[in-house]
Amino acid sequence: MTKIKFQEKPSSSLAFEEAREAVVKIKTLKPLLSPKDEETLSILMDKELRVHLNKSLMEEKGGKVEPLENVLK
Repeated sequence: MTKIKFQEKPSSSLAFEEAREAVVKIKTLKPLLSPKDEETLSILMDKELRVHLNKSLMEEKGGKVEPLENVLK
């Protein structure tokens, strides 16, 4: 299971309460999630991975891509 890292303390009690509610919802829904759902959720919760994915998408939009055939050579 993916571990959630908190980089800083919530700045307000509202943010803390929202985070707590999110954790409760995830724990409640966990038995209902398929492996694909769990994978998607872990990606969405991984800030570093999301940054890399967004960068890759922007590079693709800007035409800064290498054809797969060239990469696999």
